[in-house]
Amino acid sequence: MPVVKSIATPIIWVLALLVGGLLLSMLSKRKLLQKAGWYSILLGVLALLVFSLNPVSNLLAYSLECRYAPISAEDLGALDVLVVLGCGVYPSGGLRAEVELDGPAYSRWYNGVTTFRESNAGLLAFCGGPTWKDAESEAELMKAMALRMGVPANKILIETESRDTRENAAGLARLLPAKQGRRIGLVTSATHMLRSDKVFRRQFPNDIIVAIPVNYTYTPFHWTPETFSDP
Repeated sequence: MPVVKSIATPIIWVLALLVGGLLLSMLSKRKLLQKAGWYSILLGVLALLVFSLNPVSNLLAYSLECRYAPISAEDLGALDVLVVLGCGVYPSGGLRAEVELDGPAYSRWYNGVTTFRESNAGLLAFCGGPTWKDAESEAELMKAMALRMGVPANKILIETESRDTRENAAGLARLLPAKQGRRIGLVTSATHMLRSDKVFRRQFPNDIIVAIPVNYTYTPFHWTPETFSDP
């Protein structure tokens, strides 16, 4: 099932159409299959064009983000644990003196720390392993930044080995004390929340997962001459 879900994305469909079309048009000796190959390539190019249009990508983001509203004050006050999922980093080198969180990761971290301070949660957990070999884990970087923001070290837990959402949840489950009925706030990008929420609910069936979506990307339409162009 995880394999099926990983390939059930628009970009994979487009690549399948393009690659399949190229193979049919170049390797097949039958004209009918060659023709089908060219149609497959054309369909792949058109699909790529459609998905790249701002209104279409905007609607695709909305279809995911509209499922989860910002956390309510009531839920915020009842949290026991707050979990922030990593996303990615910019490596040091060149003009960049040190490793930095990328845009979505910084949004998750910033909103996670802010939400933790406003909540009654007793523990702030960061999840994310190293992006490349021998590098500092993303969780360690987020912890260091949180310490600079005044979050007490004894209230921070880091999971430093995971590489994806399922490993985030599994790694955190090994580190958290075995309890039931906790209210676990889950901080991640709004477009990523649907998958993350399902994964964490499976991993923590005896706890309550409270979605805390951040980094919303959907923008209501304002039809201008630039609507169909890149920002």
